[in-house]
Amino acid sequence: GQKVRFVTAFSSDFYGKEMKKDCEALGMDCSYAKISDAYPSSIYLAILDEKRDMRIAMSDMRILDELTPEDALNGVKDLDENDILVLDANLSETLLHELALKAGGLKAADPVSISKAKRFVPILDKLQIFKPNQFESASLTGITIVDEHDAVRSLNWFLERGVREVIISMADRGILLGTQEGKYWIRHRIIDLENATGGGDTFMGAYVCERLNGADPRASAVYALSAAVTAIEQNSVRKRQLNDAEVREGIASLNIEEKILL
Repeated sequence: GQKVRFVTAFSSDFYGKEMKKDCEALGMDCSYAKISDAYPSSIYLAILDEKRDMRIAMSDMRILDELTPEDALNGVKDLDENDILVLDANLSETLLHELALKAGGLKAADPVSISKAKRFVPILDKLQIFKPNQFESASLTGITIVDEHDAVRSLNWFLERGVREVIISMADRGILLGTQEGKYWIRHRIIDLENATGGGDTFMGAYVCERLNGADPRASAVYALSAAVTAIEQNSVRKRQLNDAEVREGIASLNIEEKILL
């Protein structure tokens, strides 16, 4: 693992206290987190379909409005090129721009929804890593990814706007990976899905961790795929069993097929 500093806003209510306690128990540094009684704790509700994949999601993230640019920048003031700052798409557009322009460290982001994806358009050239899913990608590029030609066009759209590493998750069709060095379509075995909630977060966390360990984008993407699959094949969200050894062992069972896109 890596050292994690969580710069956020927690509500002063019961759930906020419990979330902060949980984060600290996992080893996260929450010393720069803001505590506020202005709003209740953030909440995310996912309604799953009969295949246990997400059908509808709702959230209340108003507590994050309490995090000012000064609060956030103070929490990341000592980051450098050896660190990666993961930007939360639930932050305001103003705060995202401030962090992208003024904070140190390499920047990574997952847009999390079509409606929030547009917040990143003005700062794409500040992002080292960007990980939309196929629908979020299409909302930005105007390209529906049906075949390899569409995949290349989509990856190029982000690369041409300054993103250094773009990963487009394609659900059961795997992922697309694009860098200036090459473009790839990475597929995997059929997933025995138990609960899709948190799969994208797991992928991002694992990818960032492996990049900080010195792995290249392709190896990091495969590692992250294994982590995400390990997570969503468990019928749990909050307390999933996930460790480095299990993730690395799981790579072999993914039946990875990697194709270079031209």
